[in-house]
Amino acid sequence: MNLSQAYEMFMQEQKFRGNSAYTLEYYERTLKMFLDFCSSDMDIEDLDIMIFKSYQLQLLETRNINKISVRTYARAVKVFYRWLYFEEYIDIDINRLNLMKANKEVILPLTDVEVKNLLALYDNTTILNCRNRTVIMLMLDCGLRLAEVVNLKCSDIDMNNRYIIVNGKGSKQRVVPFGSSLHAQLSAYYNYRSNITVVFDSLFLTQRNAPITNNTIKMLFARIKKKKGFSRIYPHLLRHTFATNFVYNGGNLEVLRVLMGHSTINITQIYIHLAAQMHLVNDNYNSNLDKLLDNKKTE
Repeated sequence: MNLSQAYEMFMQEQKFRGNSAYTLEYYERTLKMFLDFCSSDMDIEDLDIMIFKSYQLQLLETRNINKISVRTYARAVKVFYRWLYFEEYIDIDINRLNLMKANKEVILPLTDVEVKNLLALYDNTTILNCRNRTVIMLMLDCGLRLAEVVNLKCSDIDMNNRYIIVNGKGSKQRVVPFGSSLHAQLSAYYNYRSNITVVFDSLFLTQRNAPITNNTIKMLFARIKKKKGFSRIYPHLLRHTFATNFVYNGGNLEVLRVLMGHSTINITQIYIHLAAQMHLVNDNYNSNLDKLLDNKKTE
C-alpha cells in the first residue's frame, strides 16, 4: 500500500470518528504537505523515524516558520504514524516519534485596558460591526474556541436563562453561562438579524447572509492585528484571557475545566500560573531589595 492510499484510509477513519470539519481540514492540509515531502506513491513500509525527523527539519529550514509552528504541522503526522502502527501497517518504535523541541512562549492575557480598547474597535452602528463585537465578547465572556463560535446556532442560545450550549471538540456538549453585557450585545445583534431573510440557523453570518467560516474570524483578527496596539492579538488569546480572569477572581478550577471543555484538569492548571502572573503585574509588588535600600538611606 502506498502513502496516498494510507492517507485516504486515515481520513475516512477520522470522518467515521465524527471529528469536526476544522480537525479534518487540519489533517488534510498538514498531511498533504507530508505526502509532498515523501512522495505520495511511496510504500508505507518505508516510513521510519528518520523520515519523521527529516520532515520537521525541512519545515524549519524551508518554510521560514518557528519551531512551535513546526510542531503544529508535525503533530498531525505523528497521529498518522500512530494510526498506521496500531492498524499494523507499519512496525516502528512509536515512543521515538518526538516532536521538535521548542521554547514555550509566555502567554500574556489581555489586560483590562487592552480588552476595553479591543471592544472600542466595534460599535453597534452596522450589522457587521455588531457581529464582530458580539464574536469578540463571546470569546471573552465564555472562553469559546474559534471553531465553537463558528458552529454556534441560534437554537444553542437561551436568552432567558443566559446560557449557551456549546458543541466542543470530540462532539462533546457543554453549558456555558454568560453575563448581562453579552446578553445586551446578543440582543442588539438579534435585532439586526431579525430584519434580514435567513435560511440558516447559524448565529453568525457573512455580508452575503451565509454562515461564517473559520476563515471569517481569522481574517477579522488579522485586520485587528494590523491596528496600532494590537500586534499580539489572536483568537485563542481571548480564551486564555477569559480563563485567567476566572481563576484570578477566585473561580474554582474544576468549574473552569467544565466551562472550557477540557478533558482533564491537567490542561486547565496552566491558568493557575497565568493568574499568579497577573497578580504580580496588577498588584503592588513588595520588593525586599527596596526595603533594604530604603533602610540604608535612613541609617
